[in-house]
Amino acid sequence: MRYEHTYNESLRIRLNEVNGLATLRISLEVGEPVDTRQSVELAVGATLQILRSFLGSRWHPVSVGFTHNAPKDTSTHRRILGDPVEFDHEFTGIVFFAADLDAANQLSDELLRPYARQFLDSLPASETSDTLSRTKELIEVLLPTGRCSVEQVARSLGFDRRTLHRHLAESGDTFTAVLNSVRSTLAERFVANPRYSLTEVAVHLGFSTQGSFSRWFRTQFSMSPSAWRAHRSIS
Repeated sequence: MRYEHTYNESLRIRLNEVNGLATLRISLEVGEPVDTRQSVELAVGATLQILRSFLGSRWHPVSVGFTHNAPKDTSTHRRILGDPVEFDHEFTGIVFFAADLDAANQLSDELLRPYARQFLDSLPASETSDTLSRTKELIEVLLPTGRCSVEQVARSLGFDRRTLHRHLAESGDTFTAVLNSVRSTLAERFVANPRYSLTEVAVHLGFSTQGSFSRWFRTQFSMSPSAWRAHRSIS
């Protein structure tokens, strides 16, 4: 994850550990509105195979999920990814037991280790703002808890509020703008999915009431959540 920019500048992988489970959220940021369904499925499949190479061919994840809907035939997905494949999911990624992260690397070679470290140290640093990326990740994780505040995000990053504001300003952003951006992306995903009630969507986005969510949504999308969902279902 730390060196992902050296092999794919569009790939974003985020790792969270909660209650004994590890979640790898995988997404693509291509900078334009194009269909990335096939590409993101390839990224998830490749990541899963990398995990299997470390953990053994008999290893299986707890689940694999995609935010897009299921194809008519899912046999290929289940053959490659395993049986616990979910579509119209809350996020795209892989869930597995956090204890797997502590497994020994069976492919490790002590003789090559110094050369690997030397090679990694020679790689250029990412040009993207690490603080900005981590802020987006934390906002997405904290929103459903109802504790997504600038103070909480700053504390999680090891900053005070003023330092976080300064780092974001260096990237031309504010915390409010980043929060709205993350919320807007999640809102499009959840509201378009009839699996979630609008009340559930409001909770996922960190709103205390559906009314406050509806007012925010109208300012962002110029229509109510229910009207937006109906429009998307027709189109």
